[in-house]
Amino acid sequence: MKSRHWNLGTLFITCILVASCTADAPLINKANGSAYCSIPTRWSTVEKSYPPEVRLKEKTIEHIEQFWSDFKKDQTTLNLALENLHGESGKANADILVGWMKEHLDSIDPVIEYEFGPARGKEGKKLDFSACGHDEVIQICKLLVAKAPKLPNWQFSSYRQPLPAGEIVGGFKGRAGREPIQFETSVSVSPQNKLDVIFTSPEFQSDEADNVQACLILSDLSVGEENDDIWLGVITPKKGSLMGQFNCANNAQQYAKAFDEKKKELLASLPGTPYFKQDLSKTEEVHFSGKRRLSMKTALKKLAETLGAGGRFHDVQFSKNGEKFAYLKIPKAKDLQSFEKVEALAKELDAELRKAQAGCVFGVGIESPDIVYLDIVLADLAKATPLLKSFSESHKLAHDSALRFYDCVWRNEWVGMFDDTKKPQDLKSPWYLVQEN
Repeated sequence: MKSRHWNLGTLFITCILVASCTADAPLINKANGSAYCSIPTRWSTVEKSYPPEVRLKEKTIEHIEQFWSDFKKDQTTLNLALENLHGESGKANADILVGWMKEHLDSIDPVIEYEFGPARGKEGKKLDFSACGHDEVIQICKLLVAKAPKLPNWQFSSYRQPLPAGEIVGGFKGRAGREPIQFETSVSVSPQNKLDVIFTSPEFQSDEADNVQACLILSDLSVGEENDDIWLGVITPKKGSLMGQFNCANNAQQYAKAFDEKKKELLASLPGTPYFKQDLSKTEEVHFSGKRRLSMKTALKKLAETLGAGGRFHDVQFSKNGEKFAYLKIPKAKDLQSFEKVEALAKELDAELRKAQAGCVFGVGIESPDIVYLDIVLADLAKATPLLKSFSESHKLAHDSALRFYDCVWRNEWVGMFDDTKKPQDLKSPWYLVQEN
């Protein structure tokens, strides 16, 4: 499991960290101040039947629009502060930037962090936002950037971008407070469709957490936060001699190139056609050790094993067609507590989804004493939703049946199958994350 620790609200200028807007507040306090982190709250699947969620989303969008309105209005002040961060007025200008961002960004969501810096590849400035490992807020960061105005000489991103290779040393010093370790890397595709990386260095010490942290910083600076967030699997620090002479810029560049090549190789291995156009009739049972749900009967064994492992999952690991992996959780289904009955129900739903070109069923499962799972890959959520609701009503499924999502960014999302469906109580602890004693 990857560790995720960042300096909060970091201001990053030409690879020098000059200030922190929350130096006196630990990460957990920031998360508790976020409605989306402290209370599982929907974003993409908000329904009018839950007014508090509707109001929160509307208010968040209002704050985003206000952020950019004020950003445009205060451009002169912000630009002057950014251009005069050195010398006698440096601290005062840094305080202006930090204060402005805290005032305007915290109202959107207090866990969102940011970095100012020079634009990559051209003249200008950049402003990168980051959810800082808080999956619940990534969709908000993406909307924040989607609503950014087109301003001359400005670049905006919803993830921290990689640094030019020649600036990795300064970036590492800024984040770690020391010189970067000497390193070489080896990248491989994992069984979970992630990229595992071995960092070799003669400078690794006995503190394993510190070694991993150094590797994470180097990876983030070299390939960017989005690549790390979605594709980085297991990092393994390995003490040993380097094969060649160390040059931080060159080695970081080699790592970024190898990462990109392996990612392209992984993506090329994914099916080119949507799953609903494939024959998924040949199934086998995949067992889950220590989970409430004991198994999944599926044609997609590798996907089932990845989900059952309980790591951070992204849809793009197994689909390059924009599909979403989900499951219909049906409680109070004592009359369906056999695979034969569940498979018969799944076959009906699969046929309807395929006919509408909305998706298909890729697995089924049972949780004692009375819960049934239908695992679904959705090609079109908008098409699938009314179909699923109609199917649930016609088959008299329990009114607390809900569509849930496997992608970690969508973990808080759910769609009730009935108007009176209650909010699921296990949004923070879905079946694949909980290890039973």
